[in-house]
Amino acid sequence: MIVRGGVFGPVATNTYVVADRRGGSALVVDPAAGSAAWVEDTLARLEATPVAVFDTHGHWDHVVENHVWAERGLPVWVSAGDADWLEAPAPFNPALFGFPPPTPGVTPARLLADGESIACGDLTLTLLATPGHSPGCMVAHDPESGQALVGDLVFAQGIGRTDFPRSDHGDMVRSLERVFHDLPGETLIHPGHGEWGVPLREAERWARMFM
Repeated sequence: MIVRGGVFGPVATNTYVVADRRGGSALVVDPAAGSAAWVEDTLARLEATPVAVFDTHGHWDHVVENHVWAERGLPVWVSAGDADWLEAPAPFNPALFGFPPPTPGVTPARLLADGESIACGDLTLTLLATPGHSPGCMVAHDPESGQALVGDLVFAQGIGRTDFPRSDHGDMVRSLERVFHDLPGETLIHPGHGEWGVPLREAERWARMFM
């Protein structure tokens, strides 16, 4: 599993290109505002063909450029819990995002559920439903490479906010406990904001201060 990351948009959102191998297939993960040119360049450098967009959750900063890739024929995948935010991706907190312009909606091609897997060439990612930050937050884990896309569940030194509409702190704590129990501590996490490639066990020490 090859992971390349960049930081974009008004709240420094991480967008990832995840490939099974150089010259293989790739996922566009959480296409943030202004990320399209970087994604194109990264795909070219990896000589990889994009097969889908994977949104870790439906908050505006993670889905704002879904339409760019949908218009090029890529299917968009997201948890059923956040699907309506993709259809109408208006910011849920305009002040936080600086009153951005209206964003074209996208109808998800696939609604993901806990325990399913998503395939990208030779790469298969196992999905864990991790509600809390939003109802549809998902973690995608590759046990073979020991890496996980964790969205806004857990960061290198903190956890996702739970003061947004449809957030739930109790759900967040249960989701964190599940991930800390189910995934090996050496798993390298790739969150929606901040540093990536940090071992889960290091992030857990910080996360527990907020649980």
